[in-house]
Amino acid sequence: MSKAFDITAQVITNLLLFLLVMGLASTVEIKNMKTQLKNFKAIGLGLFCQFFLLPFLGWAVIEMFSLPLPVGITLLVVVSSPGGSYSNWWCSLLNADLALSVAMTTFSTILSVAFLPMNLLIYSHAAYRNSTSSDGQSILGSLNFGVIFISIAVVISAIAIGMFASAKLGNKIPWFHKFANIGANISGILLILFSVVLSFVPSSSGNDGTDPTEPADDSVVYIAIALPCLIGLVVSSVLATVAKLPRPERLTTAVECCYQNTGIATSAAISLFSGDDLQQASRVPFVYGMTEAISIGLFLIVGWKLGWSKAPRDEKCCKVITKSYEIESTSEEEDLFENEDNRPDSDNSEKDDEEAVECDEENGDKTSQEDDFQDDKGTQRTLRDTMSVSMSKSGSSDNFVENAVENA
Repeated sequence: MSKAFDITAQVITNLLLFLLVMGLASTVEIKNMKTQLKNFKAIGLGLFCQFFLLPFLGWAVIEMFSLPLPVGITLLVVVSSPGGSYSNWWCSLLNADLALSVAMTTFSTILSVAFLPMNLLIYSHAAYRNSTSSDGQSILGSLNFGVIFISIAVVISAIAIGMFASAKLGNKIPWFHKFANIGANISGILLILFSVVLSFVPSSSGNDGTDPTEPADDSVVYIAIALPCLIGLVVSSVLATVAKLPRPERLTTAVECCYQNTGIATSAAISLFSGDDLQQASRVPFVYGMTEAISIGLFLIVGWKLGWSKAPRDEKCCKVITKSYEIESTSEEEDLFENEDNRPDSDNSEKDDEEAVECDEENGDKTSQEDDFQDDKGTQRTLRDTMSVSMSKSGSSDNFVENAVENA
């Protein structure tokens, strides 16, 4: 195909990628995103699994199965390339923690500029004792960093615009988050379909008519390519469980660990290899892409049935897929907070009433005491007056006593 077709395809891909990421970022409540950006334990664990665990598993598989250089190098490119927006889409589709997924994507997309070449350099030397292909091509030189930087710019700008829209419109327009989520799902489906179409169309750089679906010379290669993804899902889930992350965050951590950008590996394979080597290398991103799509989908479904996702485990599958529980859980939390805000007012009013009753009782006690005191004083005055009158009549105190005795 012509170079103009490649440019057009890249523009369409980046446009759909932008709409997908922006829609998913707009689905997330700004307060949830702020919370997850400060969730250093979950983000740190996810980045560790993505940039340290998965590349190590790729190298271990190469050593274990003695994979040939075209397959091994391409596999290292795959396990060193973060998956970007597709991981967000999977978390949104099957109701893992979308806010954490977007936060991890933000960090991993930026850090991939340094970690991707670093991991390739380290593990290519560890596996094959050099950093060049059989044709003498530099592995790092095969990477199209221009395309990588464009993808990074698209993802970061989409996240920023999506979060800004969520902050400004989320509270003003009730249906905004649902509309953004629907738009993201449509963009994700279109992006997948467009990527499938492109995989069967030869690019202007040429791929020697290689068909990645052709049977491999050794079926063990397929197993070896799939193992890093499968083992990564299990290990990252165990680590997230040991770290006591909330269950939806465990699903997100595992997805972010294993979902990789196979497009970067395809581009690197075309630049590095030719002929039979290219035929072997081109199978790697295809097999890994099929493995991650199937295994992550099944993993999230099992997690949902085990009660790890935000969706109720007894809900119908079609409803779980079509409904965003990220939005539902946020609205439920808002209702809960509103109820909690109202409860203290009623509690305070009850307390105020009780305090008022107590004050009235205290005031009543004081009043009765004062009345008793006044009565005592009145009684004393009456007695003194009576005594004075009697004394005045009798003329003296002695006469008073005598009169009193006589009267008695």
